[in-house]
Amino acid sequence: MTQPAPVDILLATYNGARYLAPQLDSLLAQTHSHFRLLVSDDGSSDGTLSILRRYEAAFGGRMLLLPTDVRSGGVARNFERLMRASAEHGQARWMAFCDQDDVWLPEKTARLLAAVQALEAAHGARTPCLAHSDLTVVDQDLQVLSPSFAAYQRIAPADINPRTLLSVNQVTGCAMLINRALLELALPMPADVVMHDWWLAQLSGSGARQYLPEPLILYRQHGRNQLGARDRGLASRLKRLASDGGGVVRRVRQLGRGTRAQAEALQQRLQQRGLSAGYVAEYLAWRQRSLPQRALTYKTYYVGPALDCLSRLLLWH
Repeated sequence: MTQPAPVDILLATYNGARYLAPQLDSLLAQTHSHFRLLVSDDGSSDGTLSILRRYEAAFGGRMLLLPTDVRSGGVARNFERLMRASAEHGQARWMAFCDQDDVWLPEKTARLLAAVQALEAAHGARTPCLAHSDLTVVDQDLQVLSPSFAAYQRIAPADINPRTLLSVNQVTGCAMLINRALLELALPMPADVVMHDWWLAQLSGSGARQYLPEPLILYRQHGRNQLGARDRGLASRLKRLASDGGGVVRRVRQLGRGTRAQAEALQQRLQQRGLSAGYVAEYLAWRQRSLPQRALTYKTYYVGPALDCLSRLLLWH
């Protein structure tokens, strides 16, 4: 009998004791059980480590807790640490990313793995490949807020392309699975990377990407989410502008600077690896044009709700 494909599940934790056990239970319930769970804790002071150690026996040797005396300094770098560990151990050909507070549906790993394997069959195993799915947005008690994250955020992940990913990330890390070729292309992660999943999504533009419109995860929203879902309807947006207009403008401008720096890092990485970076150079040149010039073609790069696109056009330079 053929051995099931090995997958590394990369779990980043930090003070996640309240919701961690249900997430671990959902990993144990995966229909694709041939995986190894790599865990990196970024200095938790609650019961997170105790819960992880309590679950070690249940995973039957499939859990590896990285040394806990290392501080990563944030979500993106915590995941980079896990990515490096997966690359160094070299046992798995595929990697999935896991937040500490969600719940995976039983078929999640199997469905995303099948999608990536189909991409590899079509494009070659050395092609950087990424598959990602929709998510069901739930509250802290797992009550459904929206059956579709894409609809809730008013985004269209099936329509994104390498150019739109330069400005807007519509690939959610906890809903994606990548192959080793993409992992190797992503490492080391430059200092200017805004977030690990965005970086991987951008790099997948040099290979192949597949979006599955079915929700494969319960995406829990609570008061301590590092990132998450937010109602992006016009009424909600106007309410936030009215209550914190100055803060909104500052954050948009900060993100604009971050996207430009990340695009520069992407251009450098692609050039270093002998991959086409012309579309990134075009984007960076476009960002330097005058507002009237950018207004003619901004929909090439800016997608999503109209108010978001307009704010980028006006505030990003």
